[in-house]
Amino acid sequence: MTTVSRRTLLKAAGSASVAAAIGMVAPAARLRAAQPALPMIGRIVQMPKGDVTVHTYIAPAASFLVTSHIIETPNQLVVVDAQFLQTAAREVRAYAESLGKPIDRVIVSHAHPDHWSGTNIFEGVPVVSTAAVAAGIQADIDSGGIQQRIGLVGESEVPATPLVPEGSLEAGTLTIDGVNMEVQVVANAESPEQAVLRLPDQGVIVLQDLLYSDSHFFPGVDRANWVSVLEGLRTEGGFDTLLAGHGLPASGGELTQAIKYLNFANEVAASATSADEVIAALTAEFPGYDVEGILQFWGLFFQ
Repeated sequence: MTTVSRRTLLKAAGSASVAAAIGMVAPAARLRAAQPALPMIGRIVQMPKGDVTVHTYIAPAASFLVTSHIIETPNQLVVVDAQFLQTAAREVRAYAESLGKPIDRVIVSHAHPDHWSGTNIFEGVPVVSTAAVAAGIQADIDSGGIQQRIGLVGESEVPATPLVPEGSLEAGTLTIDGVNMEVQVVANAESPEQAVLRLPDQGVIVLQDLLYSDSHFFPGVDRANWVSVLEGLRTEGGFDTLLAGHGLPASGGELTQAIKYLNFANEVAASATSADEVIAALTAEFPGYDVEGILQFWGLFFQ
């Protein structure tokens, strides 16, 4: 097996999404489906949390069910992640604007292109990430990532002028419109660096790609460390709503399932001689999981 570089990981996540047939994802029974004014390729579910409402946009299966979350406070909005396809990013912004409140900022959780490529659609709004995430996005652009993805999804679905976040986000507590939001920075798990956003008073944690909800996982950077991070969160608790980077929002029990998945993947990969062997084992062990296309990235680890 080979070690996959940071640059390879950044490029690879972009090559994952292909503008293929559009699939829809049904909201879980405990969530409230929103009814946008115009037809959308994605799906939105709402979660009222007292004076805060969380709106989760889930892209179609062609975009690996990647999510954006709109945190609606009494007077403002905070958007987490900006989608991969330009069409999806426009839908997120249009839906946010339909709520009738200004967007305070867009937070980009990590440097995989399926989470930041739509930042240009939010021109005029502050877009922020950690310094390392911003540097990773710039490195992807400089190495030709945008041009590579044109061949995969078409020129109209990539940013003509990419918008790199301001790298000012740091670990600590933000208070936005009276709502406390705690930022934690996690290194070397699913991606080289990722910001996690916790709303302690609402029992919400925005995990993004630390959690894939009922979906296959990207192989990641360091799965053992990734498991350790999830185990720590499970022990710590303090939240009942987990916002995933792919798929529907989930409850705390999804952490246990994620740990099981990653441990199994590690065990299989340790003795496998090919990506196909790992993929076959994962699809057999987790037969109901969505987004099987993401499993193609195991090929990066067997070159």
